[in-house]
Amino acid sequence: MPSDLGESTSVSLLETSATLGEGDAAYTVDLTISDPGFKEVPVDMSLNASQSTATPGEDLLIPADTTLRFPESATSDGSVSLEIPVVDDEMIEQAETAAFNLSIPDSVDAKIGTSQFSLTIENNDFFEVVAGASDLEPASGNTDAHCTVQRSTGEMVFFNSSDGGIFSYDSGLNVERSASNLNSDISAESNTINRCDGVAKDANDNVYFLFRNDEGSTTYVYKLPASGSPTVLGSEAGLRGVIHDNGTVYLAGVAFDGAPEDGFYSVNDTDIEQSVSTVVTDADLDLGYGMDVDSDGNLYAFSGGFGGTASRTLKIVRVTNPSGSAAIEEFVDPYRSGSPLVDNGDNILDVDVATKDGNEFLVVYNASFSAQNGEQWGSIRISDQSISLLFNQTQLAENTSASGYTGGFTEPMAVGANGDIFVASRQAFGASHYIARVADQLP
Repeated sequence: MPSDLGESTSVSLLETSATLGEGDAAYTVDLTISDPGFKEVPVDMSLNASQSTATPGEDLLIPADTTLRFPESATSDGSVSLEIPVVDDEMIEQAETAAFNLSIPDSVDAKIGTSQFSLTIENNDFFEVVAGASDLEPASGNTDAHCTVQRSTGEMVFFNSSDGGIFSYDSGLNVERSASNLNSDISAESNTINRCDGVAKDANDNVYFLFRNDEGSTTYVYKLPASGSPTVLGSEAGLRGVIHDNGTVYLAGVAFDGAPEDGFYSVNDTDIEQSVSTVVTDADLDLGYGMDVDSDGNLYAFSGGFGGTASRTLKIVRVTNPSGSAAIEEFVDPYRSGSPLVDNGDNILDVDVATKDGNEFLVVYNASFSAQNGEQWGSIRISDQSISLLFNQTQLAENTSASGYTGGFTEPMAVGANGDIFVASRQAFGASHYIARVADQLP
C-alpha cells in the first residue's frame, strides 16, 4: 500500500480522451494523485493551441491556463475535477478538438503520469442561414436569388432575376456581372434577360447558366468563367437543364417549350455560338429543370407527368455513355411503394449528385404541396436506389432564423462537394429572401 510519505508523488489524468456534443453543456475531467505526502500539489492544465481547433471563449468557456490543487489533506487515489463548459452555438462546423497538457511547477516534488487529454466537441447544428435578405440586397434594392451554385472557394453564385445581374456571396455581396453587362453579353436577345432555367459548375469554377427572357423561347447557354470574359456557347429553344462533365455542357430539352425533340443535347465548353448537338431523344420524356452527372459520366434527370409511357412518367431516368452510344433507361421510381417522397404531379424540380463515405447519391428536391410537412429534400443511393427523406419544409423553417418561409416558392437547391445542401427562398406573399445551408443529412 502507498505510504503517503510523498517519496514518489505522482499526478495523472484518469482518461486521455473524450467526446461530447455541443448541446451537452460541459464535460468533467478527473485527475488523481498517488503518495501525496501531506503537501499541496498544484497542477497546471493548459490548452495546447497548436494541437487544438477549439477556441476558448467561442467553443469552450475555460481559461487557456487553469491551476488545480490537491490539498495537504489529499490521500492516495484522491482526485480533483475540472469542468469544461462548451458553447452551444448556432453554426454548422466540423468537430473541434481541445487538447490539454498537465504540468507541475519545478518547485514541487511531484511527477506527472498521464499528462495529455483531448476533448472532441461534436457539432449539433445542421441548419443555418448563410445570407439573409439584407445580405443579398444589391444597389438596386431588388433582392432575390435564383440558380444558385457553390464554387470551390465556398462562395455562392446566383442570378438575381429582379435586378437582372449575376452576384456572388461569401462574407459580402459582390457583382459578378451587372444587368447591363449581362444583356450586352447576350446581344442576340433583344429583350431583357430575366429568367434563369438552370446552372452548373465545372471543376475549375466556371459557371454555366441557362438564360432567357420569360416572353421568349430561346435559351442561351452562358459561360461565366472564373476569370476572363463571359461567352455564349450556344442557344436553342426549350432548354431546361444543364450540367458540365469532361469538357462538355449537357442540356435537357423540352419539345413543349420549343426544343426540337424531348431529350438531351450538348455543346462543348469553349466554342462560341455553337449549334447544339443531339445526344439522345425520346418523345416519352418530360424533362424538368434539374440534372446532374455521376462519377462514371452517366446523366440523371427527372421525367414528369406528361411522358408518353409508364416507363418514363414520374421517373428519374439515366443516360448511359452520353459521349458515345448514348441510351436512356429508367433509373428509379422516386414515388414507388414505401418511398417517403410524396407524389402530387411534377414535383421533383432538381436532381444533384453528392458523395458521402464513398457512396454516390442523387439529392432530390420534391416540391409537393401534398406532403404533410411541406416540400421535401431526399436522397437516392445510386448503388441500390434506396430512398431516404433528408429534411422537409417544416424542419427548414423551424431550424433557421429567417422568417416568412413560404412553401412552393423555394428555389431549386445547390449541393456542395461535401453533400451540404443550399436552399434559396425568394419573395412570395411576404416571404423573406435568404440562402440556407443544411449539412450532414445524407444517410
